[in-house]
Amino acid sequence: MSFTGTVENDVVILPEEVCLPEGAQVEVVVKDERPLMPFAAELLKLAKDRDWPADMALNHDQYLNGSARK
Repeated sequence: MSFTGTVENDVVILPEEVCLPEGAQVEVVVKDERPLMPFAAELLKLAKDRDWPADMALNHDQYLNGSARK
């Protein structure tokens, strides 16, 4: 048997007439994936390779402020 439900607040809501026994094992298959939120999609456009030094993560303060290197 199969039922179609929706997700609300991270909970799968099935139609009222569906009555499953407590502890029943179920399988959830997502039929349609929603696209990323518009903000996230725009943010991903900014993600690109940068021509930064290999030790930028370790010595970012030195590159930004001129403090001593690690």
